Amino acid sequence: MSFKGSLFMGPERVIFGCGVVSDTGAYVEQLGGNKAFLVAGKTTSGLAEFKAIENSLKEKNIDYYLYTESDVNPTDNQIDNGCRIYKEEKCDVIIGVGGGSNLDTAKSIGIIATNPGSIRDNFAPNYVTNLYDTPNKNAIPPMIMIPTTAGTGSEVGAWAVVTNTDENYKGFCGGWMCLPKIALLDPEMTVSMPSKLTAATGYDALIHALEAYYHRYKMPQTDMFALSAIKRIFKYLGRAVANGSDMEAREQMLLGAMEAGYAMNTGCALIHSSSLQLTSKFGLSHGETLAIMAGPVMRYNTMACVDRMIDVAEAMGENTRGLGKLDAAYLAADIMQKFAASVGLLTSLNKVDHDPGMIPAMAKIARVNDNTYGNPRTPTQEDLEELYRQAYYDL
Repeated sequence: MSFKGSLFMGPERVIFGCGVVSDTGAYVEQLGGNKAFLVAGKTTSGLAEFKAIENSLKEKNIDYYLYTESDVNPTDNQIDNGCRIYKEEKCDVIIGVGGGSNLDTAKSIGIIATNPGSIRDNFAPNYVTNLYDTPNKNAIPPMIMIPTTAGTGSEVGAWAVVTNTDENYKGFCGGWMCLPKIALLDPEMTVSMPSKLTAATGYDALIHALEAYYHRYKMPQTDMFALSAIKRIFKYLGRAVANGSDMEAREQMLLGAMEAGYAMNTGCALIHSSSLQLTSKFGLSHGETLAIMAGPVMRYNTMACVDRMIDVAEAMGENTRGLGKLDAAYLAADIMQKFAASVGLLTSLNKVDHDPGMIPAMAKIARVNDNTYGNPRTPTQEDLEELYRQAYYDL
């Protein structure tokens, strides 16, 4: 099916507040679950806050299996193995706990629990333009998402990213049939995040909101969530990085990431597709690669969405009075770069650590990445190579 319009979607219920994970067992019970498949990273499962989830299941006499085989970049093999165990253990509800990778692992296991084949057989041809036409036709088992980072917004989204180990690329799987039933947003689950991870995941959420706001397939609902997320994250991320125990900042960041997750019903765009290559080629963290590419890509996009860039600049507190439209619009890229630096993120590449000889290959891959199709400007190979060159401070 070709792309014919917008599709806005989210979980049936979103429950927000300190301590809400202590009712996880009650929600599993409401979903008719008898045995939960609990997906979490090894570090997450050892946190004191995680015990509240386990205790709530025990209080309701709900059995569970804890699956901790989930990498920062979840692989097809981990997903397929998880599904095998899910079926062997006769589980009927899935609970994902952690950052975006853990939540994506949980969703992906759910996809092949009810759809045939490996997770590789369920990758979407193009998640931006094939919102309705996905390989996985059957609804996933009831699912509860519990984020421990304020970043990806995966708890309110239907998509997951999985690494195809045979062909060494990241593919998208999911769609409207794969939405979680419940998202439990508990700010106390995010307090243990170290400052660097807080900065990286928070900046990721900020870029989700930004790209949703000027995305080719934006819609009124996503506009509302995107601008609210930009304002909220810009106001509170620095506080959360400076003091991880600042509960107001943690609460507001979790809300901002959720809003950005809703905004991402549009999909992402060129900042994401270009930054992914910096992760795969140079081993940089996702948040840092976004911070590196945000400035060049935003300046490149400005001519296609001047008014929206002005909105972004003003949402981040810039005073645009008395400026011409273009001058006001270009402020958005400047402040986005300065903000990344203020929370300790890398904002440029260098020739010694990041071989510029990789630029043509990175540009070639980024040009056909799914996210690029949602960008307000369609880049050529030459455009992308120039954007990568601009990301170096010494080139």
